[in-house]
Amino acid sequence: TIPQVGVKNIYLMHAEDVTLTADANSTAILTAGFASGSSAILVEGYKQNIQITSAIRTTGVSSKLDFSVMFKLVGRDVTAVSRVRSLLSGKFYVLAEYQDGTYSFIGFTSPLECSGMDFDSNANAGFTTVTLTAPEGSAGNYLMGAAAAAVTSIKAKVGG
Repeated sequence: TIPQVGVKNIYLMHAEDVTLTADANSTAILTAGFASGSSAILVEGYKQNIQITSAIRTTGVSSKLDFSVMFKLVGRDVTAVSRVRSLLSGKFYVLAEYQDGTYSFIGFTSPLECSGMDFDSNANAGFTTVTLTAPEGSAGNYLMGAAAAAVTSIKAKVGG
């Protein structure tokens, strides 16, 4: 049996729209509550269009991880333009759903923001490539899991 690897989907949440509860050791998000009228953004994974990497981020106080979440968006219609503007100006939490059925949560300590966005009409099938990372000078983040209740709450808010 060959293990399935890679990211199946990611769910982006505007940090100001979500109230999170973590366990006592901050190893997992237990609950996610959304403000009225807010929603989560689903970015579907296909042909490895989503990549999550991390490296150590050391400050004088602590060591955490510096995550980079890179994904491709399709489209140039009104919805796509609105989504790109939102990504350029917001801070986000990311729920990552992996091919093997597990989940991780990124951005709890330092919500992620857009650190790169590239578009080329002649390359990459005309997709926009977006990179989210923790802000410069922040402490970084821990790798965290997500409890079933939090995953259910987040998925229920897609497009809602």
